[in-house]
Amino acid sequence: MKQIPAITAALLLGAGSLHADFTSGMLARWTFNDTSSEQAAFTDDVGQLQFKKGVWGKDTAFSLNPDGSVTLGGGIYLVADAVNSRSEKFARLADGGTIYCRIKYLDYPELSFPFGLMNSVQPADWAQLIFDGISTPKGMAVRAKGPEKLEAGMASGHLPTSKDGYSDVAIVFNGKTRKLYLYVDGKWAERHTPMTRLDDFQSLMLGRLKQSNSQKMQIDEVRIYATPLSAEWIAEIEPVEKK
Repeated sequence: MKQIPAITAALLLGAGSLHADFTSGMLARWTFNDTSSEQAAFTDDVGQLQFKKGVWGKDTAFSLNPDGSVTLGGGIYLVADAVNSRSEKFARLADGGTIYCRIKYLDYPELSFPFGLMNSVQPADWAQLIFDGISTPKGMAVRAKGPEKLEAGMASGHLPTSKDGYSDVAIVFNGKTRKLYLYVDGKWAERHTPMTRLDDFQSLMLGRLKQSNSQKMQIDEVRIYATPLSAEWIAEIEPVEKK
């Protein structure tokens, strides 16, 4: 079991007790383990949803790696436009949910937006981010946008990521408690929000999501859960190994 502070064991956010398979409430999971083709690697193994690759910058480096990960240069982004608030399956994320990502940073720019929900299907400016992780040299933070221009975020109190390997990162929104949570490698932060739900969103995106972002990264796995998971639950998630 990964080690987390003892206090997090009591922070249950509605996900219930631990599940042996860690798939309860999971709406989508991309493992990138099938490297036989780009299409195969980009296919979700829960509902067969697809990531599409786009270019928005000069650094177009991209590779499917033998270990079952994908490397994105600073000008590459991935978008899953089936993950939107018009979908009955994903609309529930507006009231609360979790996006988990196992990620390795290959550089540390001043500011980047590595993954999250967007209200567009192409990279755009700050206001387009609905629920997103923010990366700076200080570490990870998170912000969210609700209806009527409500916003919440953690501009301070960043959680550092691993500089040598993969980091387990999860952004969590709970509309019932009006809290926004961030989990990074066993550390846990929370922030009260003025909102009970997220604004409408059009896609799940990874990579270069904003003009100032030039993040190079390697992604091993992405998961979406329909419930706001606890830190204890997230700490038990193990990546699906490539066979």
